[in-house]
Amino acid sequence: MRRIGVHVCARALLALLGLSAFGLACAATGASDQGRTWAEIAKLPNWQGIWQPEFGIGLAGPKALTPQAEAKYAAYMQAQKHGEDVQPVQANCLPPGMPQIMIQPYPIEFLFNPGQVVILIEAYQQERTIFTDGRKHPSDDVITPTFQGDSIGHWEGDTLVVDTIAFVPHTMIAPGIGHSDQMHIVERIRKLNPQEIEIRQTITDPKVLAKPWTVVHKYKHLDDRIREYVCEQNNRDSADSEGRAGERVGP
Repeated sequence: MRRIGVHVCARALLALLGLSAFGLACAATGASDQGRTWAEIAKLPNWQGIWQPEFGIGLAGPKALTPQAEAKYAAYMQAQKHGEDVQPVQANCLPPGMPQIMIQPYPIEFLFNPGQVVILIEAYQQERTIFTDGRKHPSDDVITPTFQGDSIGHWEGDTLVVDTIAFVPHTMIAPGIGHSDQMHIVERIRKLNPQEIEIRQTITDPKVLAKPWTVVHKYKHLDDRIREYVCEQNNRDSADSEGRAGERVGP
């Protein structure tokens, strides 16, 4: 039987012992019930542990697209009909990024630490850090786009509200539907019962989506552990007739 408890990383352990500025900051700026100290974490809804996405979630994409995005999606579907491989990101062992990484058919694990909630994702061995210490997103001139984006969160009762921006350009909202630099994702995460959690994602992107798209994903508790996932093992790159990489990210 898997034992689920508070996971202590080296940095958080130092904070607990009061041996770092990180620990002092947590104690000095902690707000009630926001999980900035170990005492506050004990008061939060607890869904630490392993969760498995329900089979088949995330297969359908948004229906209301801008005309430009609709044209790109039509071209994608046409390429699919001709058997063309149009998933170069995953083909090159790069992760699918947000929001698709959250619905891969592999387990995820939630860990609570002072000032942050960490999501470990078995698929592509990815990790998301959601900062709950009251910080804001970095300014536009210093923020760096990443596969998982920059996430900050706060608690509203039993629900963790996560705000994420700044994504690399070559990932997709859903198969065949890319995003622009204006994509913004808000997630509401809550525990429905001891065996199920729900993540409600609302995605806005005025250049791609004609209106915000909200989708609900559910996850079942799994008495297991996160296993190693190394896409690069036994991966072989294809090449075209001129010897160039068959799968290329970007133009």
